Amino acid sequence: MNERKKMILFSIINSYVNLGEPIGSNSLLNEYSLDISSATIRNEMSTLEKMGLLEKAHTSGGRYPSDKGYRLYVNNLLENSLNEKEDENLEKILDKRYGNVSKIVETATLLLSKMTNLTAVSYTIRNNITKVINLELLKIDPNMLLFVVVYDNASIVSDRIYISEEINDDKLIEISRTLKQNIEGKNLKDLAKIFEKIKNSGFKQYENLLDILEKKINNDSLSDLTKEVIIKGLGNIFNFKEFEDPIKAREFIKIFDSKERIWELIENSNNELQITIGDENEINELKDNTIITSHFNYDKDIVGQIGIIGLTRIDYKEVISDIKLISDLLSK
Repeated sequence: MNERKKMILFSIINSYVNLGEPIGSNSLLNEYSLDISSATIRNEMSTLEKMGLLEKAHTSGGRYPSDKGYRLYVNNLLENSLNEKEDENLEKILDKRYGNVSKIVETATLLLSKMTNLTAVSYTIRNNITKVINLELLKIDPNMLLFVVVYDNASIVSDRIYISEEINDDKLIEISRTLKQNIEGKNLKDLAKIFEKIKNSGFKQYENLLDILEKKINNDSLSDLTKEVIIKGLGNIFNFKEFEDPIKAREFIKIFDSKERIWELIENSNNELQITIGDENEINELKDNTIITSHFNYDKDIVGQIGIIGLTRIDYKEVISDIKLISDLLSK
């Protein structure tokens, strides 16, 4: 696409974002003082429509951007470096030393909704890592061992282990002592490396026993993920005249009834920034909307996403910069 077409398309997008009204060639010429004739603008607008980047309003005859047009505009923004925002006051408000994670992420989500005048959403995943605080391995008969493990969440697991060949008492004491020294106080997520180290330090012949112990100690039910979804600024939709239609407003608000659904909408692995526009969204209720989220690492055990859900006609440049600022502060 040549620069003139791009200039006209981006001017139409800026006008539509600000006013929410389709624009004609004469209005575009007057509003942006373009150094080309109205007829040339009209021809270029017609070409952009054929390219699927603009749509024509049935009533006024003016044009407004399609989802494809917005996508081209956003990709152009991302290719050209956005202004990095800084805000010392926000940095102080979101300082991790002065609050727990839930409160700080909730504050960040509220701030984002106020900065963008949109509905802001966030989720966090907290990995509740469990530690082993005590481990005992005892022989109860020549081919049967009893092991007992106590975890830091007050859980206790005990079980019997059948062994095909008897282990002499001195060797069993040595194995038990090595396990206690290496495992007590350690996180379950580190067990694989710890057991591999033990096997390679003179206990290779007891590999089968060590594999059984590792599996029993590393009880998946003891280490889980806590998910938290936060929604702020839902009332901001009424800043847009599109939501003067009560049916449309009700349909949008209904999306937020289920936090599990919001989780599914904004969960996007570890992508630094994800933007879905209009028809790119999988559910019908969001075909007129944009979702922008950014990943953050709060600490080694807590990660999440924060962003906005709003109409496709938003100020992408400002909104993306605001989201990146907040997610960067949460990751500090």
